[in-house]
Amino acid sequence: MQRFYHNDQQQLTQLLEAFSEASGKYSRKDFDTERTLKLLLDKIIARYKEGGHTDRESQAQLLRAELATAERGIHPQTHERVTLRKSDMKTGVQLKVLQTLEHLLRDEYAAGNVKLQEAREVMVQIMLAGLQHGILNDAILAGANTEAALQGIWKALSADSNIALAQKRVLMTVSMYDALIILEALAAQMKHD
Repeated sequence: MQRFYHNDQQQLTQLLEAFSEASGKYSRKDFDTERTLKLLLDKIIARYKEGGHTDRESQAQLLRAELATAERGIHPQTHERVTLRKSDMKTGVQLKVLQTLEHLLRDEYAAGNVKLQEAREVMVQIMLAGLQHGILNDAILAGANTEAALQGIWKALSADSNIALAQKRVLMTVSMYDALIILEALAAQMKHD
């Protein structure tokens, strides 16, 4: 089963907004930066656990452990107890956690965008072929505003064997729901062009 990339992108957008809040608190040296960072890590860990991304989940768990180690006054890299400048060490660990989280979230968001863009490019070709072969017209595109109508268009397009092959390529890249969302956006764009 393919991932539902539009849903993933929406969740990642929410996590990136929460990340921006946490990094803003870090920059302002707010007193609740650590709590906000822990809540963000918990959200990220829960998302990866639900999605079955054990590699990313373990990476986020490791960051959580580094924060917990720093809280206990032990430097996460040297494993030595810190007696002087403990708050500086904690701040340094928080910055490392923020940098790693930003990289992790940004990479996943970019990878999702690449998949959606690949599917969109193929869908453009499918729609143009449908118009060229007379399967689609302005009236059909104008009615493409419900899930049932979009599924009807998808099914009508699959009647052509060449288009059906391209549809399979799309479904190997993204989920059916993603394909329908892209189809709706393209139909709306073609109505206005």
